[in-house]
Amino acid sequence: MYQNHKQLYQFTGIVFLLILIITFGFMFIEKITFFDSLWMTVVSILAVGYGDLVPKHTSGKIFALILIPIAMGFTTYMLTYLAASMIEGRLSKKWERKKRMKRIKKMENHYIICGYEQVGEQVLEELRNHNYDIVIIESHEGNTHRIPEDATYLLGDAKQNEVLEEAGVSRAHGLVATTSNDSTNVFITLSAKGINPDLKVISRAENAESEDKLKRAGADEVVNPSNLGGRRMALSLIKPVSMRYVDSIIHAESNRYQFEEYHVGEISPYVDQRTNEINWREDYGVTLLGIQRDDCFISNPSKEESISEGDILILFGDKEDLQSFLTAS
Repeated sequence: MYQNHKQLYQFTGIVFLLILIITFGFMFIEKITFFDSLWMTVVSILAVGYGDLVPKHTSGKIFALILIPIAMGFTTYMLTYLAASMIEGRLSKKWERKKRMKRIKKMENHYIICGYEQVGEQVLEELRNHNYDIVIIESHEGNTHRIPEDATYLLGDAKQNEVLEEAGVSRAHGLVATTSNDSTNVFITLSAKGINPDLKVISRAENAESEDKLKRAGADEVVNPSNLGGRRMALSLIKPVSMRYVDSIIHAESNRYQFEEYHVGEISPYVDQRTNEINWREDYGVTLLGIQRDDCFISNPSKEESISEGDILILFGDKEDLQSFLTAS
């Protein structure tokens, strides 16, 4: 009953209609002004009974006996519905928060998104495509309606340590500060790194001058959407086919083709092997795009390039083929 908002609107309309009917009825029968008639109607329906204005004619009393109880019934239903909705709303929010907190306490090596604007929305979509556990921290309650119902989120200020701790920052693998305010992102980065120095923090920067500040605050990577967008638009003019191909890989709805990073450990079978000694395509169906070695990136490595312990191999291929490669390695 209390979930049917359409029914509430209908009953509210009926109450107002009855008030108008009774008001004009009293005006006609009792020969009083509109305000006095409205006052007597409202006081009667709400059962206040001040007694300053009452029907004086028998016809007016009969009119009140018939319509006032009906109006009181509809009014009682409307007020009961509103009170129940307020109570249920508070209880529902409290219960939902309790469930979210239970989910967060079970998470480890998860990712935290601070700020759910357009950038945060894209980050969430990509992380969910890779089946990672995610906690969203949003400071504006008005933005929470855009968060998917099955997503875990907290309403609070991500600059505050207690909010970050509630999001499990000490157990998290990474944090993305996506708010459009660079100062806020700096404080989020400082707070998060202060709690968990090993946390990987990626921060958004709107202004180029903020990038250095964010890195000094502890951000591992700083991304400027404006710069990326400008370069993307320029390359779309100069090399449209190449950019469409890149987009087809990055933004493919099926997520069939992906990039993957493989960390070469001490017991990896590829240590000290040259790249031409591994049949990337024939055996695994993947392509080696580059090698990250210390602070150096080797793009399109030569056939004679040797793989060393600690290298990070950048691979591209079908999602299932990449998974098979990681399993076999």
